[in-house]
Amino acid sequence: MNCTACKKLVSSKEYLKCRLCTSKFHIQCLNIDNKQFAALNKEYKSTWMCPLCINVKRRVRSNDSAGSSTAPPTGDELMNMSCDIPEPAANSPSSDSASSRILLTPKYEVTMEKISTLLDEKLSASLTMFMESFRKAIREDVKEMVKSEIGSAICNIKDEFSATTDFICAEQKTLQERIDNASEMNRLNNRLAGMEKITRGCNIELQAVPERKNENVLTLFRKLCDVVNVAVDDGQISACRRVAKQNTASNRPRNIVVTFSSPRIRDMVLSATHRYNKAHPGRGLVSSDLDIPGETCRFYVSEHLSPEQKSLHAAARKAAKDHSFKYVWIKNGQIYMRKDESSGAILVKTMEYLNKLY
Repeated sequence: MNCTACKKLVSSKEYLKCRLCTSKFHIQCLNIDNKQFAALNKEYKSTWMCPLCINVKRRVRSNDSAGSSTAPPTGDELMNMSCDIPEPAANSPSSDSASSRILLTPKYEVTMEKISTLLDEKLSASLTMFMESFRKAIREDVKEMVKSEIGSAICNIKDEFSATTDFICAEQKTLQERIDNASEMNRLNNRLAGMEKITRGCNIELQAVPERKNENVLTLFRKLCDVVNVAVDDGQISACRRVAKQNTASNRPRNIVVTFSSPRIRDMVLSATHRYNKAHPGRGLVSSDLDIPGETCRFYVSEHLSPEQKSLHAAARKAAKDHSFKYVWIKNGQIYMRKDESSGAILVKTMEYLNKLY
């Protein structure tokens, strides 16, 4: 009969036979030396079980007292029997007892510490792989979230920037239209002022002449011509009338406007009044010169200015008084100022220009 472990013929008496499966084993295959084998008694040999049968018995948790209570007489020495048993074929009847390596020990210790160590070793690798996979997934999620948020923020900024630029373009267009309108209005105002200057170029204006009922303004003008010593024919006078007040709340009498046939006649009358005023400094023309009864008051003769020019003339007179300008006068519808006799004449065109002079 052959040895179950090494498959060699069992020729000597130094072997052990399993009492269950009757398999034989060389003592060398069981890692038992001659001295240990010689110490085994007959009872132990007759009840001995091979490692395969011991494993089967452990699985069914059979308590065989003969196989577990019998011990070799040499109790001082503990035998460690093991054998290498080749793996049987898949269709072998004894395939359940196949094993790669069977350790035959009197007692196997399985503790919680060993189980914990094994679990730690197994879980450590799995946990490391899981954590790495988890970190990778988190990184990818964070990247996607950041990418999405940045993309959304960029889109919002782009929309806001587009709205802002559209608003600025619209405002710029509106401002440009206003500038164009202002330029056009300024051009039209200048044109209107030029036309008014032309239409008023033949007029003079008598200011602060006392007003009476049933008065004849043409007779008053004739009396003025006699006082200033200027001859004007009736054919040279186109119209003579009082005009409405610019400020209806004012107590001043309405002004008298005289229209001549040509600017030359107007200039002739203005020159005569200027000469008269120079000849009578501090007095000038007064209401009694026109045979107007009542309190004597001074009146003035000047070119017929537009309302805007009158406002500018009033502002120029006030500025001259505040800044010690000696002369303010009107010539051909233009307003002039002069600091003193040695300084040059300044043409005042607009309020803005007047403000820049100081």
